[in-house]
Amino acid sequence: MNSKWIGLFLWVMVMATTGYSQQKESRVKDWGIPQAGAPLNVTYTPDGGPLQGRKVIKGIIYLYNNYKWAVDDLDLIYQNKSWVGKYPLPANCAFFAIKFVAEEDHKIVASDNNGDFGFLATTIGKNNGKLPGGSLAWGIFRKPEFNKAPQGYFVKANISDEALEMWVRKEMKDYPRNVPVFFDVYLAMLKLSKPEEFPVLARRNLQKLAALPDLTEQTYQIIYDSYNFLLKDKAAADSVKAVILQKFPNGKMQRMAGMVQTNSALTASSGVEPVAAFLKRFPVSEYRKDSVLTQNYIYYNFYRQLGTYFFDSARFDELRVFIPEMDFQSLNEVYRFNVTRAFLSKRVPLEKIYPIAKILIDSAISKKSDGSFMQETTYTPKQANYLASVQLDQRLYLHIRILHQMQRDKEALAYMNEISLEGKFADADVNEVRISVYRNTGNANLVKPALEAGLRVNKATPVMLQELKAMYLKDKGDTLGYESYLSKLKEKSLVDQDKQHVLSNMIKQPVKSFMLKDLSGKNVNTALLKDQIIVLDFWATWCYPCKMAFPGMQMLVDHYENDQKVAFYFISTMERKASYKEDIAKYLKTSGFRFNVLFDDKNPATGRNDRVFKTMTPFFNSSAIPRKVVIKNGLIRYTSEGYNGSPSGLFDELSYVIEILKSEK
Repeated sequence: MNSKWIGLFLWVMVMATTGYSQQKESRVKDWGIPQAGAPLNVTYTPDGGPLQGRKVIKGIIYLYNNYKWAVDDLDLIYQNKSWVGKYPLPANCAFFAIKFVAEEDHKIVASDNNGDFGFLATTIGKNNGKLPGGSLAWGIFRKPEFNKAPQGYFVKANISDEALEMWVRKEMKDYPRNVPVFFDVYLAMLKLSKPEEFPVLARRNLQKLAALPDLTEQTYQIIYDSYNFLLKDKAAADSVKAVILQKFPNGKMQRMAGMVQTNSALTASSGVEPVAAFLKRFPVSEYRKDSVLTQNYIYYNFYRQLGTYFFDSARFDELRVFIPEMDFQSLNEVYRFNVTRAFLSKRVPLEKIYPIAKILIDSAISKKSDGSFMQETTYTPKQANYLASVQLDQRLYLHIRILHQMQRDKEALAYMNEISLEGKFADADVNEVRISVYRNTGNANLVKPALEAGLRVNKATPVMLQELKAMYLKDKGDTLGYESYLSKLKEKSLVDQDKQHVLSNMIKQPVKSFMLKDLSGKNVNTALLKDQIIVLDFWATWCYPCKMAFPGMQMLVDHYENDQKVAFYFISTMERKASYKEDIAKYLKTSGFRFNVLFDDKNPATGRNDRVFKTMTPFFNSSAIPRKVVIKNGLIRYTSEGYNGSPSGLFDELSYVIEILKSEK
């Protein structure tokens, strides 16, 4: 026995009847040997660690319960310079690991995993004995590259191959009857430790496993995957597959086969009858009884197809039948893709959209906490619920706009109360709608506070600013202090954050000058615009986000109208219709926007009017629009892609850039 194995063997003997814990000068108070089925008391002192000084600290706990991984939230409160919490360990929890995190805007910005040593331990049961899965989890969790445990806990740490093998074999020795459950782990370990002998050893062990009585579909699946992917033996894999399909007519493999058949039938069919037949053959209610839901994507994709088909054919009553069985993720997607599309295209009267939209949004509200965004161990329940809440807010924003256009303001007011606390004033368009809704429902006293709340988070439209200015004038008698009033309304932390974002993204990228024609056919040559700050907005008539950004851009055009140092050009690019020039002239006339539009030239390489835009895309590493580009003296000084949904936010962003450039000598 080599020295590595001797050391490992002796350590196992010492720990044979106790739990394992790894903390190394830990910032966590020693929790002893945790007991499954009992509360785990956690005390974390961040001093000296990566979370020192953080205002809020949370915990994420990874659990191995009866050979299945789970992830959960660990709530902590601050007491006596430490963060303390209590977590009820499940009775079948054999192992757990805790990571402490700090978040900003719901994103983890710092974490503590004990310097890559981990805050982790195995547990004991009620009789002070170890639980099944403890040794296995202790090994596979600490070797992330083995990919048999949740990822993202460690940065670089990985135990040796020998240590992994030792822990896997220890689990096999302690719980031989459970080997079929984790046989895939054993085979993967075998391939790692004995690569040359693996094909022979794997076949021998697979044959022994297959001969055992009463195997579950999970174990048969392991055998199939091993032949199919590890040994590349298609004949043997197909043989096992046939057994699985025969033994488990309603199982996962049968469901997968049904999905493949359904997709093939859809290719040859113009309807969705194959999908309806699949959902009848494999009811989602039966699928959800499975403790490990790994085929959610099948139902998600089929519900999405049903939604699109029934919307496009205006067969809304047939879609209603399927709504009760959809989870939040599916409901959200059916609403997002179909109701949004119908609303923006204006091809379907709102009166026809409304009934099905109401059923979808009400169902989504009732299921927002169903955990369908968890994706196994990718997110904790709270993280999944937050993602669901953000998505639901987006759907509610649109639904409220629909109701307002239909003059159903009392109903719109009720849905406003469903928006999350964080999302209440996060959409500028809904903030504008809210003003009319309040006035039309007898809540005029709420108008000014709502306007100010929208400004506070910099989500305001030109209409809102005009309303607020009129109120200020009525209250004060003049507008002399209006700008100061506005600046004081905005949260300083957000203003500082936005300014820092602009400063950190200022650049100096050489760009070629160009000459394009405007609406009247005159040439505009940027080479002649020396010492001017040139703001370019690349857009297209088919681009909805481009047009959504126009109110904010109009605010900028108006603000710098008399400033000879600043010029704005709206470059129409990548157009799809031959009549785009006429369409743009008509659009500007009906919308009231006062823009200096230029037409991008035809590009010999693409055949589209994107010659100038394509000269810049290599620098952007993107060809998406809307794209803002700020140029001064032949250099791109700032650029941004997309639209954040706030006219006031866009105004501030680009005005910060312009003022910085104006102040340069």
